[in-house]
Amino acid sequence: MFLKSKKKSKEKPKKEKKKKKVDKVDKVDKVNEKVAEKEHTFADVKMYRIMPLIALVGFIIMAFSFGTIIKNNHDYKVMLSRITMKKGTNLPLFQGGSKGNLTVGNVIVSKDKKHLAAEIKYDDTAHQQLSAFGKKYKLYIVTSKGYRIENLSAKYGFFGTDGNGVLTVASKVPFPDEAFVVMLYDKGQLISTQDIQAQAVQDDTLDKSITKQLAGASSSSTIDPSSNSNSDTRPPVYYVRLNPVSSKHVDYNWGDNERKLVDNLFIKQNIAKYKKQVKDANKKIKLAQNTLNEYNKRLKENPEDDTAQSGKEQIEQSIDSLQRQAQVATKNYKRMEAYRIKKDALGEEQTNFKRLTTNNMQAFSGSTN
Repeated sequence: MFLKSKKKSKEKPKKEKKKKKVDKVDKVDKVNEKVAEKEHTFADVKMYRIMPLIALVGFIIMAFSFGTIIKNNHDYKVMLSRITMKKGTNLPLFQGGSKGNLTVGNVIVSKDKKHLAAEIKYDDTAHQQLSAFGKKYKLYIVTSKGYRIENLSAKYGFFGTDGNGVLTVASKVPFPDEAFVVMLYDKGQLISTQDIQAQAVQDDTLDKSITKQLAGASSSSTIDPSSNSNSDTRPPVYYVRLNPVSSKHVDYNWGDNERKLVDNLFIKQNIAKYKKQVKDANKKIKLAQNTLNEYNKRLKENPEDDTAQSGKEQIEQSIDSLQRQAQVATKNYKRMEAYRIKKDALGEEQTNFKRLTTNNMQAFSGSTN
């Protein structure tokens, strides 16, 4: 009995040890569960709290991006409003429906920087619907209110009735590095039979219309040529933007000598153009002739060479076309070289103009190109 009781007393502590181990494991599991629960809860709360911040950052980035786009667009308009329109640019319409395309040609500035001349090219439609006499046009010069030159003069004429318009602007002092705009309105528009009943536009009515539009232009607005269509019943007013400093400068002065101006603006440049055309055509003819000689040799060796025969026929056609081009270019070159400019080279010119000012030269930054 004594032994049994002693054995039982020895086994009892073992059970207590096992129980303690189980309790420890349970406690550890509970602690881990609580930690995991705390970590999970903390992550959710953290994400919930950071979401508004992410949204705010996204909004700031979007706002900054839009602001950058708007600023870049504004800066681009400002840059355009300060320079001469590029050669080949279609003249935008300030108002009214199109009567054909007018484009910017050569623009030159005299050596003393006091005279500017711009070539205005007319397409066939414009020649049909607009006058070819400068005297029939009404001119407007638009400058910023801070433009430093008060005494400007302007003329508009044509180099031949089927030729191009020539706009000249002069100053008593060198032009500043600032753009101005010249508007052209044809008072003697050539009308079709359906336009016969149209009411004529009075000069003072047009003046008020243009002045009102300039006064109403905000600093952010731009004259959009795409908004002017043939449905616009107002008289068409084209405009060209010019900055003498950003235009091509020549090493001579022409003053009031229109012969010299026309000679340099048209004649010399056309002579150089036709001379280059003759040279290019002759160079191509020489290359084509070498190819033709190659095909002839092949056919001499093998008369049944279909590839050589086909190539020969095609290159002969090309040579004929190039020879005709060279003949036309040579004829134009000789005609221009022999041309004698008459005294009133630009015909009946318009010398009167109306000076207008605006606070928003950026409104003229648009072009149809």
